[in-house]
Amino acid sequence: MIPEGYRFHHQGWYYKVETGEGPFFLTADGLMHQGLEPRYLTDGNGDYARLRVDVGQTGFFAGREARTFWEFSLPTGTQQVVKVVAPVNTILQTFTVELDIAAVRLELVAGGTEGGTFSTPLPIFKTNMMTTQSDYVPQITMTRGGTHTGGTVVDVLTAISGDKLQKAVAASVSENLPQGFAPGTYYLRLTNTDGATATGIFRAQWEERP
Repeated sequence: MIPEGYRFHHQGWYYKVETGEGPFFLTADGLMHQGLEPRYLTDGNGDYARLRVDVGQTGFFAGREARTFWEFSLPTGTQQVVKVVAPVNTILQTFTVELDIAAVRLELVAGGTEGGTFSTPLPIFKTNMMTTQSDYVPQITMTRGGTHTGGTVVDVLTAISGDKLQKAVAASVSENLPQGFAPGTYYLRLTNTDGATATGIFRAQWEERP
């Protein structure tokens, strides 16, 4: 609702009808303000005011960023699969394998054929658990327990730490470049490619864009 005595200008601001004075901007409270709204300035818009520049992600503060982890133990020559159901657009920010022993290959796959039952959920937490975040509930689900073949491998990580517990050196590999994914079902195939039981931790973090 435009306050009485003001008119909207086609370039996006308002002006006083009587005097032509402007530009004015309509605040969230429905008030006219000349220049930037005080909420965009530091120091209470005082003598040392500076433009607020937030280095954080909006999705983080809005509660739309989430994370998960999975402590795995894979006997030699075996594979475990995580089914990822994403009902909304998603930006994958990072996924990581921290390996204690042996060697593994992690594939992120689209399409293909699943089998068995995916019944064991991975825990999902908001990255922002402060009291000021919104009541948004993450929509992505991750479950493991079934099998998967075929599909298109859209990303892959490999980690090798050695197969002797006394000599193994912990290894960590990660993908930290943002990747955008449309709504759909995806799979994470974790395969032990070594001669010893592989143990470690898988982690992932993403932002949902409903």
